[in-house]
Amino acid sequence: MAKKKFIPVLCWLCLMSTLSGCWHQTELTDLAIVSASGVNWKDKQWELTYQLLTPANASANASGGPGSGPPISVLSTQGETLRKAFSNNEMENTRHLHLGNSRVVVIGEAAAKYGLNSLIDAYLRNPQARETVDVFVSKRDPRLLVSQLMYLEKNTGEGIHKLIDKENKATSILPKVNMFDLANQLAGSSKCAIIPELMLSGSVETGSTKALETTISASKLKLGGLAVLKSGKLTGWLNQDEALGIAFIRNRVKQAVIPFSFPEADNENRNGATFEISANSTSLKMRREQGKIIVDATLKVEGMITDTEFKLDATDPGHVQKLEQIIKKQLLDIVWQGWNGVHELKADVVGFAEMFRRKYPKEWRQIEDQWENVFADIEFKPTVQITIERVGLTNQSYQEFVE
Repeated sequence: MAKKKFIPVLCWLCLMSTLSGCWHQTELTDLAIVSASGVNWKDKQWELTYQLLTPANASANASGGPGSGPPISVLSTQGETLRKAFSNNEMENTRHLHLGNSRVVVIGEAAAKYGLNSLIDAYLRNPQARETVDVFVSKRDPRLLVSQLMYLEKNTGEGIHKLIDKENKATSILPKVNMFDLANQLAGSSKCAIIPELMLSGSVETGSTKALETTISASKLKLGGLAVLKSGKLTGWLNQDEALGIAFIRNRVKQAVIPFSFPEADNENRNGATFEISANSTSLKMRREQGKIIVDATLKVEGMITDTEFKLDATDPGHVQKLEQIIKKQLLDIVWQGWNGVHELKADVVGFAEMFRRKYPKEWRQIEDQWENVFADIEFKPTVQITIERVGLTNQSYQEFVE
């Protein structure tokens, strides 16, 4: 009887001996949490910059007290390869870098011109790195941007992540691109991609928290235009108007604010107004005529007038139709700016290569390697349909009430 009771206990002891337990654990006090990182190419070496969170200071309240020092610290390392630069952290940092909470990667212009394929490869291979990290390109040194503090956000990496997320929903000028999106774009039919630009304006003061002691910052982070890549390398830049035009062609516009001028206003110095887009849809149709590729783009845009400097009578259908024609012309101009920008760079970031591959698979195999030149010969024909749904809470402008 005693032997029967002993056998289950012996089995449990044998099973427990096979459990590994926490033999490979890493304590939080041994980790340096990365919230943002910068990548640059200097002197034929990769330079990696890490924005490290200081947990006690990052969680301290704004009134000061213990732990009210800088919420971040910045570390830079160099190496012949990305992995070598990453491992050189062990030579000067007492903690292991933890990339799992990183929200942002800022790429320098020099690194973007050198090529980003190795950076994408490193991210996809590393089990710790997140391919959902937001990607930016900057004309400035990424180390300066990663070192910059932000108002209202103690975690600068999180602040930049919120900035692009808010802009993408509110104005639709710049796309939100993460590492996985970038890899898919560059591996697509056109081998082209776009990445938003991150800028640093004003006088730069790095390594100091004095800027947070004033109500006006001497320097700040803000979004700029678009970086255009071909075959993994930076090939040019687009401004914000061109970027918005590309967003319309790609059907990525959720909301947008379009200023315009009304030439029939009583005062030519006070003829401005704003059209705020609330809904947009873009349909693209590709066809071939006499050996030439033609793409028809139809934009259907709805929105409201949000402010005017001139007399506006929304009860007059003729007046509203005139406004719609003016807004239509303004939107067409924005779309043409975007098309001319990428057309000049011969960079198909609007997805025409994929459209052609799906519609003409046999022909695609013959021209795939020459698509850059084929894209330059495409005839683009956009049309815009505008509907002014509302003019706000009043049918007449304040200018009429004053007079």
